[in-house]
Amino acid sequence: MAADLLIIPALVAITQVMHNFLAFVFPVIVAGCSMAVLYLLPWSMLPDTVDDFMLRNPSCLNLEALFYSFYVFFNKFAGGLAVGISTLSLHFAGYRSGDCTYNPSVILTLQLLMAPVPISLLLIAIIIFCLHPIDEERRKQMRLEIEAMGHQVQCGSRE
Repeated sequence: MAADLLIIPALVAITQVMHNFLAFVFPVIVAGCSMAVLYLLPWSMLPDTVDDFMLRNPSCLNLEALFYSFYVFFNKFAGGLAVGISTLSLHFAGYRSGDCTYNPSVILTLQLLMAPVPISLLLIAIIIFCLHPIDEERRKQMRLEIEAMGHQVQCGSRE
């Protein structure tokens, strides 16, 4: 969700610097990387997490759908929560749709919702991703264990 919110400031910056190509390219790259992080990183981590759980709990089989369902549910829940929090923040700041001018608290709230909050959430997410226990070494070890299990199952079925 944080990466999704980071796209908004990048897109705002894009609209402001269209006359300068080099200044235009940087926000486009930031927006693209944010989208990549938002959509690709969790989906690439999820299969490794499922494999790790399967290896640690061999009696629990076929739980892939449960893991994926939880991921999708909490992703949607976080999106709804973000919309609710931002709407409430604007309401308490005094935002009224259709107003031609806004008081300073509404402007400050919008500024906070557009840059510091998404960036802070993105940094927290990066820290959580760095603390993820499955690194490249563990992933290779898991792959060997899964291949060994597959070989044992194949050899066991022949006997």
